[in-house]
Amino acid sequence: MVRNIDDFNFSLPSHPQSILEGLQALRSNPKLSDVTLIVGGHEFPCHRSMLALCSHYFNAMFAGDFLESFSARVEIQDVDPVIMESLIDFAYTGKVTINQGNVEALIRTSNQLHFPIIRKVCSRYLRQQMDATNCLGICEFGEMHGCPEVSSKAWSFLQENFELVSQQEEFLELSKERLVIYLSNNLLQVQEEQSLVEAVLRWVKYEKTARAMHLPELLDLVHLVTLPDQYLQNLLSTEPLIQESDACKTIITKHRSTVENRPFVQQRLKALPQKLEEVLVVVGGRALEENEEEDGEAQPPPISRNFAFFNTKTKEWIALPDFPDYNKWGFSMIALNNKVYITGGSRGSQNDTWSTTQSWCFCFKKGAWKPIAPMLKPRTNHATAVLNGEIYAIGATGTTVDIVEVECYDPYNDSWCFVSPALKYVSNFAIAGCLGKLYLIGSCAVKYNALTLQCYNPAIGTTAPHLA
Repeated sequence: MVRNIDDFNFSLPSHPQSILEGLQALRSNPKLSDVTLIVGGHEFPCHRSMLALCSHYFNAMFAGDFLESFSARVEIQDVDPVIMESLIDFAYTGKVTINQGNVEALIRTSNQLHFPIIRKVCSRYLRQQMDATNCLGICEFGEMHGCPEVSSKAWSFLQENFELVSQQEEFLELSKERLVIYLSNNLLQVQEEQSLVEAVLRWVKYEKTARAMHLPELLDLVHLVTLPDQYLQNLLSTEPLIQESDACKTIITKHRSTVENRPFVQQRLKALPQKLEEVLVVVGGRALEENEEEDGEAQPPPISRNFAFFNTKTKEWIALPDFPDYNKWGFSMIALNNKVYITGGSRGSQNDTWSTTQSWCFCFKKGAWKPIAPMLKPRTNHATAVLNGEIYAIGATGTTVDIVEVECYDPYNDSWCFVSPALKYVSNFAIAGCLGKLYLIGSCAVKYNALTLQCYNPAIGTTAPHLA
């Protein structure tokens, strides 16, 4: 008899994966599956428990007192069998392939059958794929299918890139009602005010016969009062669409007379919402006072003024509410959706400093700083870049490591997640987002005079070497 031996706790690491693979194999045996889904004439043997774990819809169906709770065969209406097969496979494997051809159908079906994880990853896929050619369609799709995080990002993208979006085929195919909604947004950013007029004219000319009647209404939405008199005169004398419409000529003539009456113009301009302008923002930088002790923490002067912007048109510096963490150094700053974000940095005394995960956001509309979700790793002297409406923070975790770690911030969910690290360790690096990809350039860890360029594609979630 064996005595005085401690308990031995055994755990098989491969057991969860083996069970999933085993259940997947058992699906092909009708005797070992307990329900068959009928979808569009196709039959899918499966297990109630697996479906209930991944879908609130099936959980309610099989756990309740419904006919389907006991039936061996259950028909699912209005669902594509190919999409249903992808959802069932996900339940058994935790894997799903999302692409441009199936993402919208996956969102629709995951909403219908309540697969929350599928809906979440599909929403993220749409946000990562957004560009000038598809943001309008994504915006409308997000509104239609209850994906506010998708439609909100599409709205932000449109506001910041209206001139580029208005050049795309998708813009020309907009319905009049959607165009009115977009033009009514007073936060559209344009380099030249006449860009709105030119976009409207392109839209009308795309289907001139059916759309010409809407031109007077649309012209009233593009702030003609802010346009130069010479530009309005050119519209009257050279644009056929204007010359063919008495209503359009009346509207432009009215605004021309308004432009000539300068005092009235000023009143009109004050009544209009302030349009956004591009400015240069500076955060941090403060000279130490002579009486500050070197060994202790630096105390703020009565007025630190460590946050301001420079208006390139008026050539003026304007002070803003101070950045709360005035003692921090080595942080990174980035602008996204007309907000300023600050991540990481070090704090403490001169002899004892430590990196932080703390992150801040300044909203110009509210005129205030607020803390946001902290990064997953502390970082100092790191770099940040904006890509597809998200912020990527890379490198400098405050410790000596042989890997360049990358994490991504989603402002719509206020959350960070790790993404694929860089393939090669680099120092003195810089990053930039361009055409849907993230580029990292820096010195090779071995040869400091040799640069390496790496590229991260968020659509596939991998980093690859890039030949310049």
